[in-house]
Amino acid sequence: MADKYELYERGMEYLEGMNGWSDDGSSETVTMPGKAKECFIEAAELGHVFAQYELACMYENGIGGEADIEKAIQWYKAAASKNIREAEEALKRLVG
Repeated sequence: MADKYELYERGMEYLEGMNGWSDDGSSETVTMPGKAKECFIEAAELGHVFAQYELACMYENGIGGEADIEKAIQWYKAAASKNIREAEEALKRLVG
């Protein structure tokens, strides 16, 4: 089982794209937001603060699945509790 840091790094690779990492053998940059979200969920549940923030952004914007503002707020709160300024700002925007 991967630790929260490995899961976060893998999630970022899936989210941002990996040059030359493609199932069809092409050398194009491929992103896999659904896989990224799975990694971020695991890492966030293990307490990785940046995974919590990325996951919140994904839920807010419907990346890797349906948008879910309630889940976005939940994960923004988790990240904000660890002093992530961007999460604090997102909470102000979403809940006032």
